Amino acid sequence: MKRIIALTLVFISLFLVACSGGEATASGFIDTNTGIEYVDVAPMGLYPVEQGEEFITVKENGESTVYYEVWFESTSRFLCYEVEGNYFLVRSTKVKEPSVTEFKPIAASIYAGNNTLYIDSLYADKEYLPDDKQNEDYVQESALCKLIAETIENGEPVEVAVTEETIENHYSIRLLSADYPGLYYLVSFFKYNGRCFLRDSRIGKTVYSPYEVNVRMIGGAIGEESNESGSEL
Repeated sequence: MKRIIALTLVFISLFLVACSGGEATASGFIDTNTGIEYVDVAPMGLYPVEQGEEFITVKENGESTVYYEVWFESTSRFLCYEVEGNYFLVRSTKVKEPSVTEFKPIAASIYAGNNTLYIDSLYADKEYLPDDKQNEDYVQESALCKLIAETIENGEPVEVAVTEETIENHYSIRLLSADYPGLYYLVSFFKYNGRCFLRDSRIGKTVYSPYEVNVRMIGGAIGEESNESGSEL
């Protein structure tokens, strides 16, 4: 019995060491168990789809921060932490943050402007789905997700002086990727003064939204044939 208790205590102590083996640095922290250094991901861009189990605790200036696993992502690449009910990412310094096109989105979830209320989805093409999903009948929209990313990256930036009170049809688009299955890349869509826009707040860039995206997001008039970017709907 004493032997079992002793082994249990050893296991618990090892578990606690593993969980609290973080050493704060000037720019983030180091996992002393693996030697991996983590830093914050740039704000307003990448977020975890879902947090996992507690992974490591980092103490700094008398305060502790718990970092969690990210579902479907390796802990050697990404972890996340919680602030007032929201989860934010840190990455290994050996991992490069992808641009919106490097993220290679294939699907998306659409939320109300505050990014909390789910509304709709842009569905991945069947080639990205497992065999048990191949027979499901739905619109394939990976090309539309790619168009959103390419428009943001390659489109001419525009200045739009808007506030939450002056814009319409404001939605958050959580772009999803097969290359980063546990993350989403956040961009926004909104209408202002009769035209539609996409914005990547991570890089502070707003562009006119393509007609195809506008139709999918807020619908269009029957017989509308214009393909002008940002056209009124």
